[in-house]
Amino acid sequence: MAVDVAAPRPESHISPAPRLIVRVAAVPTWVWLAGMVTASFGGRFLAALARVAPYYLPDEYIYPSLARGFAEHGRPLIRGVGVHFPALLDPLLTAPVWLATSNPETAWRLTQAMHAVAFSAAAIPAYVLARRLRVSRGLALLVAAIAVAVPDGVYAGSMLADAVAYPIVLATLCVGVQLTTSPRPRTQLAFVAASALAVTARIQYAAVPIAVLLGVVAADRFRLTKTVKRLWPTLALLAAPPVLLFGAFGRAQVLGVYSHGNHGFHGGAILHWIARDAMLLAYSTGWVIVPGAIVGIAYALGRPRTRAEIGFAVTALTLAGALLLAAAQIADTDSQRFQERYLFVLVPLAAVAFALYAERGFPAKLPVALASAALLALAARVPLSGYAAAHNKDDSPTLWAVLRLESIVTTGNGALAVAVVAALLSGLAALVAFKRVGAVAALTAAAAACCALSAGATSFDSKMSHDVRSSLPHDLEWVDHARLGAVDLVAPPGARKEQSWEQLFWNHSLKRLLVLGSPRIDQFATAQVRVAPDGRMLVGGRIERRPLLVQTYASLVELTGVRRVRHELIFDLYRPVGIPRLRLLAAGLFADRWLAPRGAITVWNAKGQRLAVDLSLPARSQATTMRFMAPGLRRLVRVRPRSNVRLSFPVPTAGAWSVHFATPRSAYLADDRAVSVVARRVALVH
Repeated sequence: MAVDVAAPRPESHISPAPRLIVRVAAVPTWVWLAGMVTASFGGRFLAALARVAPYYLPDEYIYPSLARGFAEHGRPLIRGVGVHFPALLDPLLTAPVWLATSNPETAWRLTQAMHAVAFSAAAIPAYVLARRLRVSRGLALLVAAIAVAVPDGVYAGSMLADAVAYPIVLATLCVGVQLTTSPRPRTQLAFVAASALAVTARIQYAAVPIAVLLGVVAADRFRLTKTVKRLWPTLALLAAPPVLLFGAFGRAQVLGVYSHGNHGFHGGAILHWIARDAMLLAYSTGWVIVPGAIVGIAYALGRPRTRAEIGFAVTALTLAGALLLAAAQIADTDSQRFQERYLFVLVPLAAVAFALYAERGFPAKLPVALASAALLALAARVPLSGYAAAHNKDDSPTLWAVLRLESIVTTGNGALAVAVVAALLSGLAALVAFKRVGAVAALTAAAAACCALSAGATSFDSKMSHDVRSSLPHDLEWVDHARLGAVDLVAPPGARKEQSWEQLFWNHSLKRLLVLGSPRIDQFATAQVRVAPDGRMLVGGRIERRPLLVQTYASLVELTGVRRVRHELIFDLYRPVGIPRLRLLAAGLFADRWLAPRGAITVWNAKGQRLAVDLSLPARSQATTMRFMAPGLRRLVRVRPRSNVRLSFPVPTAGAWSVHFATPRSAYLADDRAVSVVARRVALVH
């Protein structure tokens, strides 16, 4: 009897591990992607619910204000005045929320849900992009996982446009790859439409279509004439709108707020910021895939297997350069901090580049090992703790995560933990080149690192939101609930911009922002208050007669002709009972009665009265000399701890009269306020 020795063994003899792999591989792709999108949405929305107040201002005030303007008036308005703002896609998408409800809390939560859905949907174009570059199904799914695990996903819980722009940019790059290989008319039309959506989501993404077109030119071996012949409809459709808009309306109206500001270019400082931003991008990418991604891009440029590869490589490099340059220019001339919001769209591109490297069989072992060693040296030489402790962290969720870790385990231990993890991931990156660790393990480690950073950033975001909430009234809509009709918000000297934005965000009855000796808080509608000699408040030449919400953070404001309806923390709400007039304005007097190092006390219509000022200092402070000056008046006063100095200044004239105060030596409180002495009383007496 013959025996077939090649007959397969019964299924019961198959080891459990291969059986599990077979079952996992049999799961349809759409199930994996749907699971990723659902899990990401659930996690991001739960994290969003932990935010109890917006604090990324003024952006989180601007976007919902525009959305409400579209919902209520059909055009972009902020504080009742039309504005020029190019990034209108997110306000248009969220405007139906404000049609459905006028309650700010409900609208805020619904917008967060929409943003969580939009951000989570980025897994789909990330997967498609990888597959169009012939990346295997398993690695493409891991690329999709990294796309929704990036720490900047914390912005999905905010009122910012980043969550909406993110999947659109990835979708534009997907269509761009197809444009490189098959520029059919419908592909060109889809690319133009996707590019338009990306630009109207965030104006900085105007670099995306340019980068894609450069990729197509590279795929055509830089035969520009050939590219123009094939893509002339795309070029015409992309060029026509900006040419017409800039020609008809001008740069200022088309770009709006983005046309203002310092646009200087300082080469050395720009390169310095680019280097720092690139280092931070390596952390937010998951670190371990960076060396392989660099080599993957190099091979796609030097030895491309397909047109799509070289198009992708040139597109990715061009887009990375443009976004790094934009982030560095803004950091140098304006914010002086990392602009990670500009860069996180590059994270899935780095994951795709690593997957291309893995698909080639892990070539260039020595360069990958050297790059891994360079990353190890960088992590040891430049710890993130120094950046996380400074103002640099404000726009960087990656640094938020580092700072949150350090707040739990102390700064030194946190810095050591980050360095150790970076060292382990650097070692893992080196092992990848020698096939000791597979591509799946490396991408999984990168995804895990991104998830850890996301968890830390989310925790920090929640803590910051609660800190801001504690500085706001218990009833966030307290001005609306007073039912006074249209109310004007008055910002006297020293007013905190963030507090003004918060009140404007939560209370829609606040119709105008009036500045009284304070700078503008933004570039939108603001009226200047001019005070008449008799104390009347004039706005645009007219007497102010509306109810007033006055911020008192750094100024004491006394009015006549009004009745105070309610006091909340650093705000007083007044209802007019006559003509509102200023009686006394102490600029530089904080709500807790500390005086700033310098300021002025102005009174109106107080001739024959006296200005009484009582000064003191708490124990364990140093004696402070104060100088008071007015026309015909010079007085030096030395205030000692646990003493009380009473001053009285006669008001010699009618109209407005001011006495200025200053100290040559400042002290600083725990909240970093510069102060001088405590003014227990500042009042007019007979």
